[in-house]
Amino acid sequence: MPYVYVTTSKQLTDEKIDRIQKEIGRIISIIPGKTIHNCMTQITGNCKTFMSGDAVNATFCEVRLFGKAPSDKKREFITELNKVLTDELGDLGMLYTNIQENFEWGVGPSLKEL
Repeated sequence: MPYVYVTTSKQLTDEKIDRIQKEIGRIISIIPGKTIHNCMTQITGNCKTFMSGDAVNATFCEVRLFGKAPSDKKREFITELNKVLTDELGDLGMLYTNIQENFEWGVGPSLKEL
């Protein structure tokens, strides 16, 4: 199950959040074995973000994957994610993406095996 968390200093409308999450669901399939059907997305806007003590225009994306993914596919996903965010939000100032590959993952009792 991939988990994609986008936090940005930009103000977001519900419509923008919906478009971004749909696009993330579309592009997650770049990574083998990942689909919109097993992707959890969280998007937060209007976050006060600071760098060196000063408020900045910035967006940070955290992507957590279960298992290992090919490096070229991770780079391709980041490129497409950057396009989605830039298209929807315009000037993002600083834009960072961190991909974490996890090999232990718990699933709550109310969910079937993923």
